[in-house]
Amino acid sequence: MKTALRFIGSRNRFSGRYNTMGVDLRWAASWKPMKKVLFYLLCGSGLWLSLHTSAHAQNKTPTKAPQSTCMVAEFRSLALLTHDANERVSKTNDWLKQNGEKCTQAQLNAIASNSPTWLGTALTIEVAGRIDALIEAKIADNPDLMAALYSSKGKEARASVEVTKPPPAPAPVVPAAQPALAQANTVIQPVMVQGPGAGAKVPEVPDAYFGTRQKEQLLEFFEETRGPGECPKGLVKRGDKCESRVKERDWKLRQPLPPSERPEDLPMALILKLGQPAPDHQYKRVGADILLLKGPQNIVVDAILDLGGLKAKAGG
Repeated sequence: MKTALRFIGSRNRFSGRYNTMGVDLRWAASWKPMKKVLFYLLCGSGLWLSLHTSAHAQNKTPTKAPQSTCMVAEFRSLALLTHDANERVSKTNDWLKQNGEKCTQAQLNAIASNSPTWLGTALTIEVAGRIDALIEAKIADNPDLMAALYSSKGKEARASVEVTKPPPAPAPVVPAAQPALAQANTVIQPVMVQGPGAGAKVPEVPDAYFGTRQKEQLLEFFEETRGPGECPKGLVKRGDKCESRVKERDWKLRQPLPPSERPEDLPMALILKLGQPAPDHQYKRVGADILLLKGPQNIVVDAILDLGGLKAKAGG
């Protein structure tokens, strides 16, 4: 549309120029229908933009949080592959908080029965109580199962190791009367009496673990004998701690010590601090780790990593 814009005015009699302060009324008349067209265009654009934004918001798929699942194999791997006991406690608690309610009763029973083996010293009262609470939530409506869980209903407590009483001694054997000549040539064989408890099943020696006091004594010993430098020989500084150069150990908890490892005896001064190990157990040092081994197969039942967690010397 061609708009006629014409300035009107009067000629200045002094300067000879036109005064351009006015606007032709015909231009104002042609602008009036254009305002309606622009109004409808703006309204239509706003409506289209509103509908487009609403549709985009509806089509946007919200991000779903990862769903927790219960896999006993995952719990076992987490426990056996985490060597530090404190870290094992923390990871176990986090796993139970996230996945415990998704576990079935059979899965929780499997975790509870294997926890002493998988967790070792990380099976604290808090962890055990959390597992029991999850099981209790599953069986709360069954009084018999509740009684079995907490040994109620007046059941008598039984010792974990039963003492086998020796069998009564047999009556003495008295040889029958014989003629004098026969008695002279007869050699009486001694009667072999079976020792008490022979043939009885010997109870298995329970696993031993490093106590809190033993861990403190071990750390004190290596603090006193660490020598110069930021860290003792064989350890490197990581942050403010002295740690082993090797992060992945060849040995695993609850498994025999691999033949590739070369265990060393502890100094006698350290053994005197720790005290003699439990029967069928022995202390050994492998690299920077102190292990507690059990039986002829050298099963690793507990460990103290990185000489007890020495701190690096400042400015060593």
